Amino acid sequence: MTPIVNGLAQEFDDQITVHQLNASDPANLQLQSEYGLRGHPSFVVLDSDGRAAQTFLGPQSEEILRQAITTVIQ
Repeated sequence: MTPIVNGLAQEFDDQITVHQLNASDPANLQLQSEYGLRGHPSFVVLDSDGRAAQTFLGPQSEEILRQAITTVIQ
């Protein structure tokens, strides 16, 4: 999933910020809990107010993630 995320980060470079977090790092447990993430890979697309617009659990296609990003930047 990293190549897909990296590609989308480059594609939308001037419009979004991408954070990739290690699910095994205890420092990220609070954030995972806050967004209800129980597995990985997990993806959360936040709107401009920092609210979760869409959450995805498990592997996702590049097109699904691109559509989610496009929805929040319009």
